[in-house]
Amino acid sequence: MTFDLPLDLMVRVLLAALRAGMVLLMLPVAGGEGVPAPLRVVLSLVLGGLLAGFPAGELPRGVSDLALSAGRELVIGLAIGFVVRVLLAAPALAGDMIAQEMGLKMAEDVDPMTRVPTTAPSRIYETALLLLFLVSNGHHDVIRALHGSFAAFPIGGRDLPPGLPGLVTSLSSCMRLSVMIAAPLMAVLMVGSLSLALLARAVPDLHVMTFGYPLRLLATLFAALTLFPFVHSPGLRLIGVLRMSLLRLAGA
Repeated sequence: MTFDLPLDLMVRVLLAALRAGMVLLMLPVAGGEGVPAPLRVVLSLVLGGLLAGFPAGELPRGVSDLALSAGRELVIGLAIGFVVRVLLAAPALAGDMIAQEMGLKMAEDVDPMTRVPTTAPSRIYETALLLLFLVSNGHHDVIRALHGSFAAFPIGGRDLPPGLPGLVTSLSSCMRLSVMIAAPLMAVLMVGSLSLALLARAVPDLHVMTFGYPLRLLATLFAALTLFPFVHSPGLRLIGVLRMSLLRLAGA
């Protein structure tokens, strides 16, 4: 008794799993150290099996063609995941800016999910924006973009997404949105520094340095609690930019 293996289907599933796996690897939650590598492989294969049903182009027949097709799938998946990872890094960058001005940059700890040194303000802003991303169904947008990429760029094709050069735009958007998120507290810190400088100039005998830093830190913490709701608006704008970037990259 002989069995015929569905080689075409296996190749399609494996190539689709490569694209899906790169997207999962770049996501903040699924790509962290908290998710075991075997689980990510299983999720990639499951997504690959679900998304491999799209009409495919000419499947690779040789080793060289298979390597080129695998590289293409990796590039497409990496591009989609890169956009998500870069734009969701905006709150962490905003937290680093605030920590630098508050003098908390030296009190870094290692994020157990990414193994990257981070500060307390970065962790707070990143967690808040990640929760906002999930509440706004941003993860659905990622899956939708991955789904649409198989329709626009089928397995076995030769073309790449025309939006790849636009990845540089996502970097500029990340910087702009991080400044918008950190702007309220940065303004408070600037006012506090100018006030202490004017006080030291007006009253030279007053040792401003002895109480200036604790006072500035307490004022900034109070302002952070008061102004934290204002992070919602730039956070929603960030998710909107992320959605548009994903749709443009997926060929929608």
